[in-house]
Amino acid sequence: MFTLIMLFQMRIHSRRFQRDQRRSSDYFFNYFTLGLDILFDAITHRAKKFILHSNYPGHYHFNIYCRCDFKIPIPNCCNTTEGEKLTEPDTPFITPFTKWNEIQPYLVPLKKPVVLNRASTINTTNPFGSTFCYGVENMIVEVMSNNHIASVTIYTPRPANSNPDLLS
Repeated sequence: MFTLIMLFQMRIHSRRFQRDQRRSSDYFFNYFTLGLDILFDAITHRAKKFILHSNYPGHYHFNIYCRCDFKIPIPNCCNTTEGEKLTEPDTPFITPFTKWNEIQPYLVPLKKPVVLNRASTINTTNPFGSTFCYGVENMIVEVMSNNHIASVTIYTPRPANSNPDLLS
């Protein structure tokens, strides 16, 4: 047993062992002044997620991020005939000032909302309360208890037949 442990310890320090280890820790770039976070894939170094912050007062991240001035059109919100396009004033958008109850009729959440209760590492309570995360069509919309949108996470869905442990 002692020999096996010693052998493994020696293997850890070899260059081949370090080279064979997969680098699978995705990483964030945080742009506080832009109100934006980007999650990159550790292997391909491509963006996987964008988190857009509204910097609304009463949110846990208020005044950590500046407000991101996003304008996201709601896809497939209205039934139009083929070839007919909606004009920009008719298309509903998600902005930092949009309330959830204004856009909820256009979006169909995939499941019940996930309750997100952030706790500080110093203080175990969050004075702002919980938020609700709704998963809708390649987005996660974080909604505060007063119906204001706290953040929008846009992501690329992983193909159903892909294995996250294997390279694609």
